[in-house]
Amino acid sequence: MDQTSDISIVRNAVRTLLDCADDFFIMKQSVDALYNVFSRIAGVSPAQIGVDKDIILPSGKAISPSAAAHCLLEMKRTAVFLRGIHQSVLQKLNNRADKPVRILYAGTGPYGTLVIPLLPLFTPDKIQIDLLDINPASLEALQKLIDELQLNEYIGSVFCEDATTFTLSRNYDIAISETMLACLKSEPQVAVMQNIIPQLHPEAIFIPEEIRIDAALTNPKMEQDRLLYYENEAPPFRRIELGNVFTVNKKTLDIDRMQKIIEIPDEKDFPVLKLFTTVKVFGDELLSENDSSITLPVNFYDLRKKTAQHIVFWYVQGEKPYIESRVVRTPALYQTEIMNAL
Repeated sequence: MDQTSDISIVRNAVRTLLDCADDFFIMKQSVDALYNVFSRIAGVSPAQIGVDKDIILPSGKAISPSAAAHCLLEMKRTAVFLRGIHQSVLQKLNNRADKPVRILYAGTGPYGTLVIPLLPLFTPDKIQIDLLDINPASLEALQKLIDELQLNEYIGSVFCEDATTFTLSRNYDIAISETMLACLKSEPQVAVMQNIIPQLHPEAIFIPEEIRIDAALTNPKMEQDRLLYYENEAPPFRRIELGNVFTVNKKTLDIDRMQKIIEIPDEKDFPVLKLFTTVKVFGDELLSENDSSITLPVNFYDLRKKTAQHIVFWYVQGEKPYIESRVVRTPALYQTEIMNAL
């Protein structure tokens, strides 16, 4: 297939993804079209998962090129991020039409999934991208894609470095990094945000704008019936909302000071505490429960195995970041018990 055809496929696919709302059939067709072009040119596909390797960093796992390639196929995840980023670029262009919008994309993977499809919608004088990834194999594959699609005029610098320690050498209007799993487990999303956001101009946009994790008590049968429901009359459904346990955004980066205690009501019919991840990409573009692998609910605590009246939550960083918890006896003693747990 010639370059003109490939560019047309990419342009048409991304335009459809921006406009198709939640029409999942059309969304899947468009994502598949992007994948077919990108995988053929870059030479990387999810079929290679297990062959290429993840990179373990002091701040979490940088997934392999093939695993990163697979992220493109999560259609709503791809669509919502592309929509949010497209809106952020338009906003910046409206504010400064005389200069290109400068973007740093950290954690590109082999496809540059969150930016590369958008480039044919703009001219190089409107948008300029710096690319950052720690895996040289991903950057090599991405360069093939850029060359074949003739997008080099949009690309500034390419950095093979760790986004959690990278030092910015220029001002950016937008910084993008989606390096996460549900409940911010294993991957270095929080560490990337802690490093990059303080280096940005206060008016710069970081995408995603916010990640929040909320807790709720659930009834296992109601949860199962809701997922399996296909009839006209919905089955009874209820959760006991417990509130937010963790939020990270431009204003809440000092996670060492974030400990949240949750009171557990006596609700015997709702014995499983689940955590729910919501990703605010930009503006009204959100990924919520079950929209993608990064927002899958997580069974966190089973009150049938051990009762609790209060649970304290905090975030642990390191090679395997995760949300930790501890049952505390009384609210009056929880500060002491937290300090003993940390």
